[in-house]
Amino acid sequence: MTEPHQPPAAPDGPPQNTVPHNAAPDSPSAIGAETGAKNVGSTNAGLKSGPLSGVVNSFDAKSLIPGAVVGAISYAAVLITALLFLILALIGIALSNGGNTDLPSNSMVSGGNSSSMPSPWSLMGQLAVQVVVMSQLGALGTSIDATIPLLGSVKGSASFFAVPLLLTAISVAVLFLAARIAAKRSKAHTTAGIWIEAATAGLVFTLLVNIFGAIFAVNLPVSNVKISSIGAVTFGSVIFALILGTLAAYLGRISGKPRVPARSGPGAAIGRAFEAVAVHYGAFLAIAIPVLVIAMGIKSGWQASLSAPLWAPTAGFFMFGLGHLSAVSRTWNSGSSMSSSNSSGSDISFGFGNALTQFGVPGWAGWLMLLLALISVVVASVFWYLRRGPMISNKITDWVLLPAAFLVAGTLMTWLSGVTGTFDAGSLASGSVSMTLAWWTPFFLLLWGGATEVSARFLAPRLSSYVPLSVAGRIAPARPVAAEQAATAPDDGQSVPADAAGYPAMAPREPMTPQAKRKLSLILGAAGLVVVLVVGGFIAVDVIKGNNGPDKAVAGYLQAMQNGEASKAMAIADPGVASDQRILLTDEVYSKAGKRIDRFEILSTNVSNDTATVVAAMYQDGRRQQTTYRLHKSTPEFLDDHWVMDSASPRTLRISSDTPVKTLLINGQPVDVNLSDSRSVTYPALPGEYTVELPSSEKYLTAPKLTTMVTIGTVSTSSAASLKVEASEALKTEVMAQIDAYLAECVKSTEARPANCPLNSYSSSRYTKNFRWALTTKPTFVVSKGYGETPWRVRTSNPGKATVTYEKDNSYGFGTPDWKTTTDTTSVSLSANISMDGGKVKVSFNDY
Repeated sequence: MTEPHQPPAAPDGPPQNTVPHNAAPDSPSAIGAETGAKNVGSTNAGLKSGPLSGVVNSFDAKSLIPGAVVGAISYAAVLITALLFLILALIGIALSNGGNTDLPSNSMVSGGNSSSMPSPWSLMGQLAVQVVVMSQLGALGTSIDATIPLLGSVKGSASFFAVPLLLTAISVAVLFLAARIAAKRSKAHTTAGIWIEAATAGLVFTLLVNIFGAIFAVNLPVSNVKISSIGAVTFGSVIFALILGTLAAYLGRISGKPRVPARSGPGAAIGRAFEAVAVHYGAFLAIAIPVLVIAMGIKSGWQASLSAPLWAPTAGFFMFGLGHLSAVSRTWNSGSSMSSSNSSGSDISFGFGNALTQFGVPGWAGWLMLLLALISVVVASVFWYLRRGPMISNKITDWVLLPAAFLVAGTLMTWLSGVTGTFDAGSLASGSVSMTLAWWTPFFLLLWGGATEVSARFLAPRLSSYVPLSVAGRIAPARPVAAEQAATAPDDGQSVPADAAGYPAMAPREPMTPQAKRKLSLILGAAGLVVVLVVGGFIAVDVIKGNNGPDKAVAGYLQAMQNGEASKAMAIADPGVASDQRILLTDEVYSKAGKRIDRFEILSTNVSNDTATVVAAMYQDGRRQQTTYRLHKSTPEFLDDHWVMDSASPRTLRISSDTPVKTLLINGQPVDVNLSDSRSVTYPALPGEYTVELPSSEKYLTAPKLTTMVTIGTVSTSSAASLKVEASEALKTEVMAQIDAYLAECVKSTEARPANCPLNSYSSSRYTKNFRWALTTKPTFVVSKGYGETPWRVRTSNPGKATVTYEKDNSYGFGTPDWKTTTDTTSVSLSANISMDGGKVKVSFNDY
């Protein structure tokens, strides 16, 4: 067998393919040695030496297995984390809404059957899969093909983009750690082999993310509507997950190597610059995000903090931009061919003045964010100074490297923190909304990067001496270039140790005396106490004032309506109506109203100087209404601004009757409506269900009990209750009794034509006498509504009969009188007006 060719040894060193004992696995010497050894077989096979040869020779099919396992385990861990995040968020929603987590329904598309919408709990697994895709820059999207009554076929689409950044960071961390652990069992040691293994992990990760995202898309079964599967998979999510998985796995794979001498060159410098940027972001967000979550829990209840893992990092980036003097930009537009209320607009909110108050954040919080940004600059500059080492040159590239890294990071932050949503239903309706950092944010961060560079050159050298040597040693490279230069300086007896020459902060220090330590402790303790007291004071004032803020006044008003406490609601928001018009705005009436508002929620608060607007959503019997309330300060104090709601005009209830009545029972309470002059009255009324009926004391009248709803909608027409009053049996009996008495008096008459009676004999003359009346058949009557000032009338439905017996002189005055008894029959009918006064019935008969 022919021995492998050994290159000639260097004059004072090992053969060229011999790995020095102290070489790192990926150092040039190690890679060169491995390549040289493997190239023997390649040469015999006829392959040429080169980069392709190194990749081919480094490839081993078995090396794909660790990478595939890393990708699969990482996906499973991220999916489980997303599921836990969603469970926490849904628990928070349920606690905030009294245990209700049902999806909202729309009667136009669901036929009013809210039960057809699935429970979010049943969709939890699918939602978790989609949230993982969104963490890899996927965008939720769907299309709709619906048949809507009166509108016909409608086609549309909708999309939503928001990155759950914490889940993105967790995916990076899991990939990194899994690859680091897998490196202990991997046989890949060359750079090409490590890259192949990392690419395998990234490929498996992106396949699992996007294939599962496509398979487990969310389906919402809605009658008459064809909704395509709601999924977040996009081309961007495929590419991003691949790149993210590959890079994270590669960094994790090489992180387990022993520390090697710091490399020089552009790549190493760029890497250290981004490390300094990461320290700057970390110093700011590590304080800002927990404070934000705690403040949200204090303001909206601890249950609101349960969903923080999904939104807190994005909100933290917004705070980061505001603290660095940038702004948050909002845009919106909506339009419809069926409505003239199309709207669009945009606004810019800075971190100072009254801009933050519209989000419920006190204005002084902007100054705290600016202070935190300055502190983060100092921390990052000290890290940059230690990580890079003292500058030996003063090239322009040394000045622009860190600001350029800030610019790149700011661009990524502006992109990843954006939240956008769109929908398009053709000419029927369309709209979009977005909330992002202002476009100039990266350029502002470029300037902040320049400030960090200046601080690293002039301030950090002084501050670095206060960094503990153990910490400074971990930050500094193993052996920086500057230290190597100092170590090779001539030994003239003046040289200092290499590390001290490269880093003054690494120079040996004299131990601090107990007095100095005590003094430093007192100074730091006093400074910390001042900061705690100042920040705590601000927070305490904000919490106290927040408990008396404009949103609390609106919440108290809505809670009073929900509880049926009309007087309390009126005390908070005066309805602006006269006292005699408040007969329905009493606790006695309103507490008995059914179907008052079920619940409410405060959506937003916007404070501007001494005025505020609060947007709230109310729910009533399946309805939802969003209303804006306006408030103003009244004699504000230090801890209480005394917010007072402007006049809140309530809806109205119109009550009418086709018959005059004075008193009605409304929700079981007697109310004097006095419907004698006017047949209808209108009163202000709060949302709820009202009953209207006649009181039991009204024995002569009857009417069906009415139920009417005063809704929370914005329709200008008032609710109405129209009574249809009829004569009761008691009234009919009383009227018949009076008619009977009236006729009885009439038949007592001995006249041919009794006065004011419906009796008439046509035989009346001087030749007749001795009339005697008898009612042989009683007429029947009907009681009906009258006209004008006559509420009721009675008239004959079937005439009666009366007989009259009298004596008649048949001689008619000629000769001897011839008196004979005669009997005639006549018809009896009558009509009369009926009135009631003081509970008494009076029948007024017409003249005859």
